[in-house]
Amino acid sequence: MIKKIVIGVMALLPLTVNAGSTNAKIERILFLETGEVGLVYVYPEGGVNNPPECHGANRDYISFDASRPMAKEYISGLMAAMMADKKLTLRTEGDCIDQGVSDTLKYFSIHKN
Repeated sequence: MIKKIVIGVMALLPLTVNAGSTNAKIERILFLETGEVGLVYVYPEGGVNNPPECHGANRDYISFDASRPMAKEYISGLMAAMMADKKLTLRTEGDCIDQGVSDTLKYFSIHKN
């Protein structure tokens, strides 16, 4: 019985998505409107750590759709952190959901120091 469970769990391992995490200050924020879609690009200092394959050769930014439910709160927090020169942890989806060649921001936290 245990052998079957272990084999079942191991079979699922390749299907897991590896979400990324980048710890850095923000170098810049870009707001881009392309027709019906508004995108926000966040450029962490030093680039993006461990981007997914879909991210392409550009390791400079993480993006998210400006129409997401908490987009205004994201933008406010990211801009405040950038202006206060605070370090953040940017957690990503591990997939290019909101923009085809950029890992999508899932959530972030702002560090005190």
